[in-house]
Amino acid sequence: QSETLKIRVAFKKDITAADLPTADTTLNLSFSLNYIQADGSAVAVVHPICKRATTLHTEICNKTSTSNYCSGTGYSTGDTVTYGNLGTSGTLTSGDAFDCDVNGDGVYDSETERFYYVSDKDVDSSSDYVTLIYYNNVSFGNINNTAEFAYDTANTPRKNGPRRAKAQLPKASKWSNVSLSNTTRDITDNKGTVRVSKFSYEGYAARLLTYQEVVSACGGTSLDNCQYLLENTRYTNGSLTTGYWLETLSSSKETYVYSVFSSSRAVLDLITASDEGSFGSNGVRPAIEVLKSKISS
Repeated sequence: QSETLKIRVAFKKDITAADLPTADTTLNLSFSLNYIQADGSAVAVVHPICKRATTLHTEICNKTSTSNYCSGTGYSTGDTVTYGNLGTSGTLTSGDAFDCDVNGDGVYDSETERFYYVSDKDVDSSSDYVTLIYYNNVSFGNINNTAEFAYDTANTPRKNGPRRAKAQLPKASKWSNVSLSNTTRDITDNKGTVRVSKFSYEGYAARLLTYQEVVSACGGTSLDNCQYLLENTRYTNGSLTTGYWLETLSSSKETYVYSVFSSSRAVLDLITASDEGSFGSNGVRPAIEVLKSKISS
């Protein structure tokens, strides 16, 4: 059954013309409804965290190459690159675009809250959770597609995990509407061997994506089938970062960590460094975990 509710919003009586906005203003209202049935039982209306997108993001290919970047996948300079897909209701497929109300303000902003479904491959606690990746890199929780950071603060990734990269992720107070299924994770290498036990993401609303999740979503280390992972990177724009760190360490090289690398459109292991600006720095991109029941798909 459906029901129509009429809501009246009134200004205070003594408002004057000087109090009114000078430009068109949109008022966003968020409601939480709880119905009491005839038998006295309560039925809560659950608001989704993520809603399936109705439009897709695009960028212009500004690179010229025969093998690398967007031009290496057949785009000509000036062509439009479209990221992700609208998908099919009720089905989750790699690259499905969603708008997620991560800050809990009731707004699903397609411009600033765009996420892409990746996988449920590497969520620790429950298969009911899925992983989605943000469309931007961040610096201390804020959008920043030019800043680069070391993976670890002491160039000992197998000992400490992504301590420096973690510090760039949005904190729980900023993205208050999402949380990790488990804030303590074992950091593995690309073969699944645990290298750092019980790494803590406590206080953060997101984590780094893993090698296993990307390979599961893309069918291998090539990202040609997962161009959505390359939005807002050097893939189309030479002034942006080359890519961003994954959580996963290299099984064969002690100081190397895997990353999304836009030049060759692949997952590669790169050396990490303890100081930003040196060889081994990279971008940081948040991955969130959301219950399937909280996704309106």
